[in-house]
Amino acid sequence: MTETRVNWLLGVFLLVVPLAFAIWVAIKTLRHRQRGVRIALGVAMAIVSPPLFAIFMALAGYGWAIHLETKWSPKKPKTQAQLESYLSLYSKYDIQPTNSLWGHNHTLKPGERMTQYLLLWMMPLDVVYSSNQEISVIYTSYE
Repeated sequence: MTETRVNWLLGVFLLVVPLAFAIWVAIKTLRHRQRGVRIALGVAMAIVSPPLFAIFMALAGYGWAIHLETKWSPKKPKTQAQLESYLSLYSKYDIQPTNSLWGHNHTLKPGERMTQYLLLWMMPLDVVYSSNQEISVIYTSYE
């Protein structure tokens, strides 16, 4: 239970920090005395903030994926339930191998399916499961 709580808190931290920084910069900009400086800072912030936020989110997502990999990789999970016990802050979808970044050349055998986990809702981890929910292959497509 504690490990899940720590994972959840880290995820919230990764999402809240850039938002808090942007709000702080906006407040500082609005409180500046000179009108021309406020306008210039506002325009600069409007131009620079979206790409910086996108870069930060990509780095946060990658960092989250690596963090989760350090949890599940040493344990070498054999089943879907075991793998998912190490994951948090994700969504999952069944996909075709052609939609996988690293597993696009994989050929599914009868009874197999490929599931894509979007870690922090953006970093793909593609897993091939057999018909009895055992892991056949893991593709760390976020790398």
